[in-house]
Formats: sequence, structure tokens, C-alpha cells
Amino acid sequence: MQSTNNLRWLTGLVFLFAAAAAILWLLPLASSHSILFPTGPNFEDIIVYKGRFTLYHTLKFFTSRAFSAFAYPAGAAPIYEAFYQTSNPIFTYLFLATTATLCALAATLLYLRSNAAAKLFPLLLLLSFPLIFLIQRANIEIVLWIIIALGILAYRKNIAILAAILFGLAASVKLYPIFLIGLFLKRKRDLPAFVIGLLTAILSLAAAIAYTGPTFAIAAKGFFTGLGRFQDHYIDTVSKTEVAFDHSLFSPLKYSAYLQHASPAPWTHTYYLIAGTFALLLFLRVRTLPFTNRVVFLVAAMVSLPPVSFDYTLVHLYLPMLLLLGAFTTTRTRPPVTAIAAFALLLFLMLPLVSLSVISPIPSGPIQSFALMAILVLSALTPWPETAPLTAS
Repeated sequence: MQSTNNLRWLTGLVFLFAAAAAILWLLPLASSHSILFPTGPNFEDIIVYKGRFTLYHTLKFFTSRAFSAFAYPAGAAPIYEAFYQTSNPIFTYLFLATTATLCALAATLLYLRSNAAAKLFPLLLLLSFPLIFLIQRANIEIVLWIIIALGILAYRKNIAILAAILFGLAASVKLYPIFLIGLFLKRKRDLPAFVIGLLTAILSLAAAIAYTGPTFAIAAKGFFTGLGRFQDHYIDTVSKTEVAFDHSLFSPLKYSAYLQHASPAPWTHTYYLIAGTFALLLFLRVRTLPFTNRVVFLVAAMVSLPPVSFDYTLVHLYLPMLLLLGAFTTTRTRPPVTAIAAFALLLFLMLPLVSLSVISPIPSGPIQSFALMAILVLSALTPWPETAPLTAS
């Protein structure tokens, strides 16, 4: 009986999200000054390095100023190379994104089976902003989404070594997935997986550097320089458009710096210290809690603690939301208020909040950062229910 009651309030919550999403998707039509997507061509992130990759495996790949500087860790370079070796990188990207989305929907229906919640999550996914934004930008986050989701599912099935390898591979592409090896710090038997995850990340980075060439030393220095330029552009400086799409916990400080016509660079080291201490103290509590708490916390930390994190990274929250949804609809007791509040905040983060620029002068990024901070705290307060068929100890 209680699971039926849970489904009623849950259905109401999701349909409230659907109504809010519909309004926010249409709101930009009321103003020519609203921002739904950044200015520039669609699919820009997959074509931005096409010229530079004509110089791949040469010194000029790192030194040429004729093309956009490569601003990712070494593990991302082979992925871009694979796209550029196809006749049409945009078509290849769209094919991958469409396939991944359809597989995600099919897996959702299979996971929830005949559960009435199966009718809710596809609606949420199709109306949410992060996936649409990811595809509009054509960012390679789509590849990480696939790898990380498979890693979480592998861990959920107690295949810890496979999960560790997948998380390590993801960390070689964009460093922040390394947070997810925190899943292996609850049980002593998972410690070998923790070590394997770290080693996989290090070895994958080293292999990608060596593969890029022309020598390991030149490539290592080149990738380091590219990451430095990324920091100069996206962390040490700030624009109103970028802060609107940046939900990192550093975003409120960036917005404050923007209002003062200053650089947030002087606050960077202080942010690392405070945010790192905050997350570590919470994690010491979370690591003893059920899998649902841990995966929500670690994924939320992964997308919020780096000093720059754009809205397409929120796609990683889909799977934790699905696990919560499954737990809510199968438990025979009312879930803790903390779990319900966290799910409501996750729904909030899925909205196209940038449309609020029509009626609010405050960029949506700092607003999202406070929602993510609240999720981190909520996940550390009380144990949350799990779906019985896939319970992890």
C-alpha cells in the first residue's frame, strides 16, 4: 500500500517538473534577450579541433596558433581522432548520441519493467535540459556518460574490477570521474579495485600521451599547457554567458567577481581548500551509507566540485535519479524526507533554468550550485532505500 502512495506523490512531482519544463522551454520565445543556448554554431564542440587534428602526432599539434588550443587531458585526444577519421564527425556524433539515448530509454523500461514509474522517467529524460544541451554542443561528454553509466551498473552488479577500469578510463579523458573510485572505499574487499582504478587512470593518460607524440616529453608538456590555457579562459576569467551555464560550487564566486569586474583567480586556491575539506568531511559519513546515498553523493560531487562544470555534465545525474526512482516505487515504507528532497532537487537541476534570464538578472549557474550543495549535504544525513533486486552491501 505504501509503495502505491509513494507512486502517487512521485507522479505528481514528475508531472510538476514536466509542466515547469514546458513553460521554461517556451519562455525564451517571450524575449529576444534570453539565453537558451550559447551563441555560436550548433555542434561546435565536436568540430572545434578538426583543423588542429590535421597536425596530430606532430610538434605543431601543440604549438600552432592557427587553430583552437586543445584543452583536454591526453585521454580525450584519441576520441577526437576517432570522430575526425569518419567522413562526417557531426553525423557520427549524432548517431552515437541517438543510439545512447534510445539505449538509455530501453534500459530504463527494462529496469523498471511493469512498474508504473517506467512511464515517468522517459518523460523526464525527454523534457530535461542537460541531454539536449549536450547534443546541441556535441561535447564528448556523451562518451563519458556511456562509460560512467556502465561503470556504475558494473559496480551495482558487484563487478568491481570492471567498474574501476571504466572509471579510470573516464578519468583519463576528463579528470573529474576519478571521484567515482570513492565507491570502492566502503568495503575492504573493494580496495584492490580502488588501486586498479587509480592505475588505470594513470596508465591510460600515459598511453595517450605516448600515442600522441612526437615524443612523450613534448606531448606531456603540450597537454599541460593546453589545460593551463583552459584554466586561464574558464576559471581565471568569467563572462555572464559562461557563468549562466556553469553550476560548479565555484560559480557563485565567479558571479561575484563578474559583478565587481574582477577576476576570480585570487579565490581559486581558497576554493580548492574549502570545497575539498567540505566534500571530504561529508564523504567520511557517506562512505558508510547505502549505495544510493554514495552514488548520488559522488556523482553530484563529480559535477560540482571542479571549478568549472557546464550543464551538459548533469547528464551523469540521470542514472542516480533512476536508482532513486526505482527505490521509491518498490519500498513499502515512506522514503526519508532527505531522499525525497534530494530527488526534487535533482528534478530541479534537469530544468532549462537558463530560460529564467527572461525574468531574473541572476544567472542560473550559481542557483544550480546551491542545489548541488544541498544534495551533497542531504545524501550524508540519513540512509536511503535501495531497490531489492540489486542491493549492494
